[in-house]
Amino acid sequence: MACTKGVVFDVNLLENSTLEDGLAGWAAVGECTALSVHNEEPEKVPTETINTVADDYKPSGRYILAAGRAGEEDGLRRAVAGALKPRVTYRVAGWISLGDGAEGSHPVRVNLRLDDDDECVVEGGAVCAQAGRWTEIKGAFRLKASPCGATVFVQGAPDGVDVKVMDLQIFATDRRARFRKLRKKTDKVRKRDVVLKFGGAGSISGASVRVMQMDSSFPFGACINGGVIQNPAFVDFFTKHFDWAVFENELKWYWTEAQQGQLNYADADALLDFCDRYGKPVRGHCIFWAVDNVVQQWIKGLDHDQLTAAVQGRLTGLLTRYAGRFPHYDVNNEMLHGSFYQDRLGDDINAFMFRETARLDPGATLFVNDYNVEGGNDPNATPEKYIEQITALQQKGAAVGGIGLQGHVTNPVGEVICDALDKLATTDLPVWLTELDVCESDVDLRADDLEVVLREAYAHPAVEGVMFWGFMQGHMWRQDACLVNSDGTVNDAGERFIDLRREWTSHARGHIDGDGHFKFRGFHGTYVVQLATATGKMHKTFTVEKGDTPLVLDMDETTHLVMNHVEHCEDGGGLAVAGWTPSGSCTLSVHDDPAPETPPPHPLSATEDDADEPRPRPSGRYVLAAHRAGERDGLCRELSRAPAAKVTYRVAGWVGLQGAGAADGCCHAVRVEVCTDDGRPVGGGVVVAEAGKWGEIMGSFRVDDDEPPRCAKVFVHGPPAGVDLKVMDLQVFAVNKIARLRHLRKKTDKVRKRDVVLKLGRRTGGTAIRVVQVENSFPIGACINKTAIQNPAFVDFFTKHFDWAVLENELKWYYTEAVQGQVSYSDADELIAFCDRHGKPVRGHCIFWAVENAVQPWVRALNGDHLRAAVEGRLRSLVTRYGGRFPHYEVNNEMLHGAFFQQRLGDDINARMFRETARMDPSPALFVNDYNVESANDPNATPERYVELVTDLQKRGAAVGGIGVQGHVTHPVGDVICDALDKLAVTGLPVWITELDVSAADEAVRADDLEIVLREAFAHPAVEGIMLWGFMQGNMWRSHAHLVDADGKLNEAGHRYVGLRQEWTSHARGQVDGSGHFKFRGFHGKYVVQLTTGAGEMKHQQFDVGKGDGPLVLDMDL
Repeated sequence: MACTKGVVFDVNLLENSTLEDGLAGWAAVGECTALSVHNEEPEKVPTETINTVADDYKPSGRYILAAGRAGEEDGLRRAVAGALKPRVTYRVAGWISLGDGAEGSHPVRVNLRLDDDDECVVEGGAVCAQAGRWTEIKGAFRLKASPCGATVFVQGAPDGVDVKVMDLQIFATDRRARFRKLRKKTDKVRKRDVVLKFGGAGSISGASVRVMQMDSSFPFGACINGGVIQNPAFVDFFTKHFDWAVFENELKWYWTEAQQGQLNYADADALLDFCDRYGKPVRGHCIFWAVDNVVQQWIKGLDHDQLTAAVQGRLTGLLTRYAGRFPHYDVNNEMLHGSFYQDRLGDDINAFMFRETARLDPGATLFVNDYNVEGGNDPNATPEKYIEQITALQQKGAAVGGIGLQGHVTNPVGEVICDALDKLATTDLPVWLTELDVCESDVDLRADDLEVVLREAYAHPAVEGVMFWGFMQGHMWRQDACLVNSDGTVNDAGERFIDLRREWTSHARGHIDGDGHFKFRGFHGTYVVQLATATGKMHKTFTVEKGDTPLVLDMDETTHLVMNHVEHCEDGGGLAVAGWTPSGSCTLSVHDDPAPETPPPHPLSATEDDADEPRPRPSGRYVLAAHRAGERDGLCRELSRAPAAKVTYRVAGWVGLQGAGAADGCCHAVRVEVCTDDGRPVGGGVVVAEAGKWGEIMGSFRVDDDEPPRCAKVFVHGPPAGVDLKVMDLQVFAVNKIARLRHLRKKTDKVRKRDVVLKLGRRTGGTAIRVVQVENSFPIGACINKTAIQNPAFVDFFTKHFDWAVLENELKWYYTEAVQGQVSYSDADELIAFCDRHGKPVRGHCIFWAVENAVQPWVRALNGDHLRAAVEGRLRSLVTRYGGRFPHYEVNNEMLHGAFFQQRLGDDINARMFRETARMDPSPALFVNDYNVESANDPNATPERYVELVTDLQKRGAAVGGIGVQGHVTHPVGDVICDALDKLAVTGLPVWITELDVSAADEAVRADDLEIVLREAFAHPAVEGIMLWGFMQGNMWRSHAHLVDADGKLNEAGHRYVGLRQEWTSHARGQVDGSGHFKFRGFHGKYVVQLTTGAGEMKHQQFDVGKGDGPLVLDMDL
């Protein structure tokens, strides 16, 4: 910290600033300027200030009026009392207004002139002032030497405009005191208490624990360019100390298209490759730049239509090329300081750039980005003007997702920065410092200045990241701002940065207490805990997120998350097949695939924190099981650790086929089966492998017994005799459900919610308001039957907690016409009438059922024309009877698992069922519907086969309108479900979970499993609804799947379901702001707004929140 010996902090150096002695000490500047003292009307005196001279300071209300000014240099002045110290940061504070009658706003500046050098002007601050309103000065300055004296001047408005000055102050800032406050604030904003609970408290009490933070949730990054990544010293510091990157120039339009039509993305691609190698996310800077002097000449020569086309071409070219590559985009840089495109293409062009960017790359967060907003010295770039710009963009449909503060700072003041951040935080948008550099030739002062900015940013809850605009001498836009010298040595500023990063990283050591707990307080981020016991060491990763209450995590040492339970999965041992043994009649050997197929990319809806464990890259080493004599022959091995009870495990890896029995293009099912020590299978996975290609296993299993098995084995088998089987990198690991659910909450907020601005008129400012969601646009329903609706407890839960219904059996053909010619719809009609009374839409399930054992005997006895006539009769009877009654029909149920009608009436019969249904009743969406598609354990029902079925039906003219995924699940795994949904989403059809039931005897496990499926479905943009296949004990097709016990009491799964429905419903309360607006973020659906007037009258209005990227702005006519 720079020396401040002899400096008195927080003492005003301008005597008589509150004018208690009239104009004593104050003088006019300009021959015509006249000064006078006045008292402001009490209601107009400012009430809020960031001034720190005294904790109880309030503006005095007395001001000087400088009237009769004849030029911008005219105003007022006074001498600074006492000696100004060098290398000390001084604050300039006070209030400025313009005289009555002044039109518009005008810049007013506070400057100092030094007695030693009258030509030297030291800038002290500037505001954009206007009549009738007091604006606070928030300036600062620092001197290199101590002057003989100094005088402060207030000038700047044009001639004829009177200037008012209230309580002008200059005082030294106490950075040490500010840092003490920021450390306390940081502890509150960035840290959390954590309790790690370890199983077996008595046996492990006193065991040694070590907690290490591996990653911070608050990223720091730096800009790079094509030159610096050739410098080993630069690369070393960058890769060690920064998390993100941004390109200095290589993505800007003037770089990628300096000459019209000559595109250059090679430099940007090279930098992206560099960042990919080191695992650094990249901010997209920038698509456009609003400042005239940085726009290339060929663009300036375009007319309106040509420029419009060029802008669209830039958007399409850049964003389609890099879709999904940049988590952030600065859309149109520095719009507070430039308006090149707006001046030529109209007021909507900036918002259009945001709307079009969001359309072309919906995954990116879109930022505004500008400079001087945090400095308090630029009238063009105040926080208020920035907020006005953002609001205007949002009202035009721009999906503004973040605020960029560039941060090119000089002699920063913490309180000024914090004030700007506080004001920007009212937008509820995340703030990033996007181009931070701190310019100061004295490297010690530079270190202090850097610490000021970094501590303010890190301590503020609205800030989510900091990007440096370079860090190495000779490779920076601004001089005297480097952290690393040109020779690679780290200077004081660099050491300060490293020390802060070290300070903001948590580690803890100790021992488990008598309750089996270990407690610590740590910064938000990812951690590894190491537990050392007499039996060895255990490692486990966990994440500490934001939260006001202690985070309690179950660290059961028997559950080794992320640890592969198949040892040496990538190691053939060199000389032997380590750990693997033949299962049945075959021989094993180890081989290398010189060019193993790389795994598919993450699903479109996934992110890096999506998976329980990053998808493995194939090693190229595999075990070959040759000379197999039967389907059960293959390979097996014991898991390195016995699976824990009631923990879900993932099975992952790669399998392939070869040998004489595996001709090119042939496919066979390969099964991975996990069995306990008593030979009982508990799960696994299956993949349909094609000869010559590697197929990915995506399975799971769980031991549902109360006690874990002593050991377990994994078996790989399945193809017929003569087909050789290859296995690469087989892995078994416990699923980290907590991390997955955390990711899904974030994804849900993006997919299912929207910002809403209700415009109620200025006269309603301060009025109490309440917003209540009355309906969610994502329906959740349940199946009902004739017996269930006679049960009052069933009816009560159904009507309160479900939106739709489906008839369990009463609409199926075997129910409505069990005997040929004896057709009865009375039970179906009764259930439909029940649903009508309670306002529940009904899905039509199902017209036909493709599985033979679900077809009634008299239909099975028909052939040829008789069967065809029966099919036509069923269609006419059902579809015409209920024309317009059902919003959905499942036309021919479970065609992946049955082909009764197809085998007898030809390949076109399934499509004909769809065509005829659409002809007779064109209103409903016609669904395919099948099971096991989401489970990765059924070779007949892979997502790929389902898509092929849909595609074939569509080619035959079937109006397929939706995809039904039944959802009869056991030990579900979130990323496996998501992978299936992603693959189905490529059809562009809506997906419904149509028959959800989750079976687990343990009610706590069932609740967890149910939450996984519901959150995966609700967070996925392709899914439009969920139907539960029952919910009450005794009224369900599967056992151990109910949410409500037979006596009507909710079990743990039922409470979890109700809790999720409450979580997915939005309500808001508050007051209408001064602009007549009320803002909230809510789930899609129907709402009622309630406004209580000053007279106590309550007014209501209904509105809908639909899907959309930008905020929904609604005029409320109350």
